[in-house]
Amino acid sequence: MDKSIFIPLRNDEILFVSKNDYFLGIVKSLGKSFLMETDNEEIVLGTGNDDILAVSSLISDKKIKAIMISSLYSLREFSFPLIILNKGHPASKRLKLVFGCGEKILLDSCIEAGTHPDQHLLCSTEDLTGLCILARKDGIEIIDPVKRKIEIERMSFELRL
Repeated sequence: MDKSIFIPLRNDEILFVSKNDYFLGIVKSLGKSFLMETDNEEIVLGTGNDDILAVSSLISDKKIKAIMISSLYSLREFSFPLIILNKGHPASKRLKLVFGCGEKILLDSCIEAGTHPDQHLLCSTEDLTGLCILARKDGIEIIDPVKRKIEIERMSFELRL
């Protein structure tokens, strides 16, 4: 993979970026607002139409993709709140998915899962750490300074019952 690549992304699609069955799911935010709940306050985070909403898996399992679709759908379509844990919270070690949104998402394996209120920093595994995802009109740009071999899969963003 080149250092930077543009990937088209429609409003009704989800992109999965993966390496060694660790996944990052990405959808357009559609300019929606998201609620972030902390122990001290509720924060409303507004987004632009081209911004992205992302979910990072912290376990290696292909089956997590269905749960990622459901979770992103719940956040984007039904305004489920994002919970921000305090640093050192025991639940941080049990999280399987973490979320971020905005015009830029930077993946980092060195931050404590679920505790970072800055939505551009997203906890990931070492396999995807360092990737930078930028929102672009009609898609995303992935910057990978390590130039690792990652897989990209596009799917319809819908819940199937």
